[in-house]
Amino acid sequence: MTHQPSQFSPQPSDSDYSEYPEYQSPVAEPQMGTVLPDPDRNLPVPRQSHIISSILSPAVRLWLRSQTEHVETLDVLIEGGDRQLLAGLVPRVTIAARNVVYQGLYLNQVRLVGRGIQVNFRQILRGKPLRLAQAVTVQGDVALTEDDLNDSLQSPLLANAISDFLVSLLREGAAPELVDPTAKKPIILDNFQARIDAGRITLVADIISATQGTATPFAIRTGLRVYNGQELRLDKPEWLPTPTAKRGFSLDDLDGFPLELGTDVDIRELVLHDGGLTCRGQIRIVPEEPDPDR
Repeated sequence: MTHQPSQFSPQPSDSDYSEYPEYQSPVAEPQMGTVLPDPDRNLPVPRQSHIISSILSPAVRLWLRSQTEHVETLDVLIEGGDRQLLAGLVPRVTIAARNVVYQGLYLNQVRLVGRGIQVNFRQILRGKPLRLAQAVTVQGDVALTEDDLNDSLQSPLLANAISDFLVSLLREGAAPELVDPTAKKPIILDNFQARIDAGRITLVADIISATQGTATPFAIRTGLRVYNGQELRLDKPEWLPTPTAKRGFSLDDLDGFPLELGTDVDIRELVLHDGGLTCRGQIRIVPEEPDPDR
């Protein structure tokens, strides 16, 4: 499965909106390798002034950088008119970034589109940092390399989730003898790595279990399919005798085994390709609680 760029109709020039001086044709937006289908890309947008370039864009960029541990390149396009912005409404924001580290997750490319975002604009005018006034849902494309995924697996966010997932997987039939249901920490993962091929992902680790106390090699290869946007399910998983084995033993009982993603995400598409993956969907961003000292 490959991503095809969306086919947009030719964009009108500013002269097409000459009878509506408060509007202009859409601004060219930052792009990444994949293109998010965007049906309203060609609609006219309110004509912009210095408010965006001198006040809002720096505030948005500063806020985005404060949310990440690292970002190599960051492009931000804000679209909206003065009346909307002064009322704290940002009609549309497009973000394109590369080599991002967010909460320990390593992302090679990110492209996000948000609409109808409420912010504390009057406070921004007084020098306060940008803050979301309410939760917002953004569309996004994310691309990870295999190295990105393995770096991300070292983060507490993913490491704990994967450990819990593997405990459930082992207990449900992959290797129940390795799991002590009474132990506070049933297993410890060592040398955990993932390899990504076209349509398949291989998880390899040395599992130190509370029942045996010694390291047991573990390797499973599986496809992944999206279910209801908030769940990934194993697709034809195989137990591998060695991490590099070309053929494994089918784990039919674990076909469809779920990995919960949470209620704030809605994954539309996940594609595994040689050396990486791309993901497309929506994520709900919940604003932080206001700091009383700010």
